[in-house]
Amino acid sequence: MSFSLLNRWACTARSTSLAALAVAAAALHAPAALAHNVWLEADAGGGYTVQFGGHEGQLEAFDAAKLTSVEAFDRRGRPIPVTLTPQNGGVRVLPAQQAAMLAAHFDNGFFSKVGEGGAMVNKPMTENPGATYGVHAVKYHKTIIQWGVIAKKPLGQPFEIVPLVHETPHAGQPLRVQVLFDGKPIEGIRLSLGEKGAPVTTAADGTATVIPVAGANQLLAIRRMPVTGDPRTTSLSYEYLLAFPAH
Repeated sequence: MSFSLLNRWACTARSTSLAALAVAAAALHAPAALAHNVWLEADAGGGYTVQFGGHEGQLEAFDAAKLTSVEAFDRRGRPIPVTLTPQNGGVRVLPAQQAAMLAAHFDNGFFSKVGEGGAMVNKPMTENPGATYGVHAVKYHKTIIQWGVIAKKPLGQPFEIVPLVHETPHAGQPLRVQVLFDGKPIEGIRLSLGEKGAPVTTAADGTATVIPVAGANQLLAIRRMPVTGDPRTTSLSYEYLLAFPAH
């Protein structure tokens, strides 16, 4: 139900939402607060505008071709067609009907730098002479619009945060989530609510507990992994942003 946008933005497809986090930071285990994010914001016309940035409140334009796939689902998990429209500096997403959840995959590409103090540039190491460090940043995102069965159902994203409840959480009350990597629970992943939220770390079963606030919440997670045998990069960064409302 996802589709490639490399064919220059077909018209309608099965999907919606945008996702995730991150341009390159440095350390493989840097906290989520250091990354950029990708998310959707509702507009007056019933659609959603893809936003990129967020670090210190700054928004940035992005290449629409970096949006790899988008999906939309109703409360029972059935896919809903969406229309994706490139616009100045981004993309607009319009579901064919009311969606309960939106999900997306965003490939931010390769970044590299020369030496410890070098500036990161949006090129693989093979195109940056003398580069000693590189990162390939991929982002996954999910927006819960209406809580229900779909909220606690894994979508099969390579890196994913899944709430363990289906009812709208209450502000100030614990909310348990589980982080999956390739469909399996993963230990030691740091999460935070927003850029400045106190980090928590997943247990052996991939679970962690966060305390949402009233209104909109953004739960961030990052997994950075060393890469060998690829001349374009030395690391792979998976970034996730789960957006959801709480009472």
